[in-house]
Amino acid sequence: MKTNKLVVLLIIALTVLASCSSDSNEPTAPKGDYDNGIIVTNEGDFTGGTGTINYISNDYTAEEAKVYEKVNNETLGTIVQSIGFDENRAYIVVNVANKISITDRYTMEKLGEISTDLSNPRFIAFANGKGYVTNWGDGGSTDDDYVAVIDLDTNSVTNKITVAEGPERIIANGNKLYVSHKGGWGVGNSVSVLDATSDSVVANITVGIAPDELFFNSNGSLMVSCEGQAASTWNPTEVLAEISVISTGSNTVTKTIEVPTEVHPNTMVKEDGKIYFSSEGKVYEMSESASTYNATELFSTPVYGMNVREGKLYITDAKDYVSNGSLKVFDISTKAEEKEFTVGINPGKIYFN
Repeated sequence: MKTNKLVVLLIIALTVLASCSSDSNEPTAPKGDYDNGIIVTNEGDFTGGTGTINYISNDYTAEEAKVYEKVNNETLGTIVQSIGFDENRAYIVVNVANKISITDRYTMEKLGEISTDLSNPRFIAFANGKGYVTNWGDGGSTDDDYVAVIDLDTNSVTNKITVAEGPERIIANGNKLYVSHKGGWGVGNSVSVLDATSDSVVANITVGIAPDELFFNSNGSLMVSCEGQAASTWNPTEVLAEISVISTGSNTVTKTIEVPTEVHPNTMVKEDGKIYFSSEGKVYEMSESASTYNATELFSTPVYGMNVREGKLYITDAKDYVSNGSLKVFDISTKAEEKEFTVGINPGKIYFN
């Protein structure tokens, strides 16, 4: 009898284990209506129209416009600049409205709002349990720019870190934050380093003209896309673009990749050791480890915003800047356009949820 009982118990245990193993292989249920998809932020009409958000499912079978408005029965305001994600929360930075709307990133349900102590906010990053938001301040002033420190529990600004003019992108690496100073209404040429433990500036690094996108390469160095300045009627002398590589240990520029004349990289992104950027309606690819400029042209298409995932480039086109724009999906290996979706007015940023 004891032997039979042991056999029965063993069969039950094996059945339970098999069931658990089977369950672990099942697809994870979506965390909300806007999980497993592409999020496009549309800045909105520059003359005062509200910004919006579009959702497209990863398999391209579902599309939805103005998701924030539909869920919350309110508009975001002018201009939807960017989104920062911190765990399950999305922090939607609304530039001209001087606010940040906080939502559940998967349901878009509003959780809170920050509408004080922000002045022309641009981008947000997270470090040491706090949020850090770049602010241009008054575009006509060169000495009122700052990074706002956000208490994520109270959704309030607890400190303002004074920085150089035009703080734009911000990216975290542990308790250090790096800020590109594109220059606001002027032209900048620096990256500042912030310490998230003391909320202070610990270094200022000189780079090329008009630094914008920031990302870490495979070696942990910070790469900075410096757009330079194209020649124009108000700027007759072209300033060449460059890509600056910064050691995060010494806070020094260890490599400068000079970009040829008439190529001014913008909307730069990275995946699997490759850099992708656009200039004058052309999209380029280059190795992140290159010592000198050796980019190759992939294809031509209007570019307003860009991101990359799993060998595909996602590119927005603002068209005439007053009507709905589009999101196009390109296969990098074939250089072919796979899909095109209609999105909102001035679609600026693309995120993967």
